[in-house]
Amino acid sequence: MKSVFPPIFVISLSRETERRAAMEAELVGYDTEFFIAIDGNELDEEAYNHRLQPEWWRRMRGREMSPGEIGCFLSHYSLWERIVDDKIPYAIILEDDARLQYKFSAAIEEILLAKVSWDFVSLSPKRRYPADRALAYLGDGRSLVRVSRRFGGLVGYLIRREGAEILLHYCWPIRAPIDWLHAEWWHNGLRLYAVEPAIVRHANLPSTIRALPRVRRSLLGHIAAKFYRWSDRLHLRAARQRD
Repeated sequence: MKSVFPPIFVISLSRETERRAAMEAELVGYDTEFFIAIDGNELDEEAYNHRLQPEWWRRMRGREMSPGEIGCFLSHYSLWERIVDDKIPYAIILEDDARLQYKFSAAIEEILLAKVSWDFVSLSPKRRYPADRALAYLGDGRSLVRVSRRFGGLVGYLIRREGAEILLHYCWPIRAPIDWLHAEWWHNGLRLYAVEPAIVRHANLPSTIRALPRVRRSLLGHIAAKFYRWSDRLHLRAARQRD
């Protein structure tokens, strides 16, 4: 039985009119809705300050989160809330610099028909995965693969309502950029997969998010950062052995 094709939400800042026009052309024929992104530079800190836990990211990366990273975080989070509140079974979320690849819709339909339980599928993974991690074949040389480590980027993904619920809980504290935090499947319990090779690519447009520079850390700060990264790797290794 053929599944209903997911609605597509596109995250775009209000000032990025050219990007939205390009996405409208890219998505002709799809059920698409544009979500006006939350601009971190225009946010009132009181709106999110009660959720902000900056110490963790300072320890891990030696810098603060930028306003743009916070706005990106809240934009994706708001769409997850929409999916849960409106009881949307599954949806595709794209950023406005996404470009669809060959047989995009056919691959999505194959994912929905595959006998694999998933919460989140990256459509634009930055890294390659070996063939022995394939759980389902999607046609045209593509596979649905089990993610083995953290990966960055939220240019395009397919998310189930149950996955959105998990992420709403896990990502409530704003303690790291969202493209870092969502992929910690060994901590958050998300059934996280990816399409290999990607069916969504980055358009290589300049980023609208600017990271803040690193700050000088004390020797104790460097030791703490090494400890947290080492602990994170141990958790990942243990999760792989259970997988």
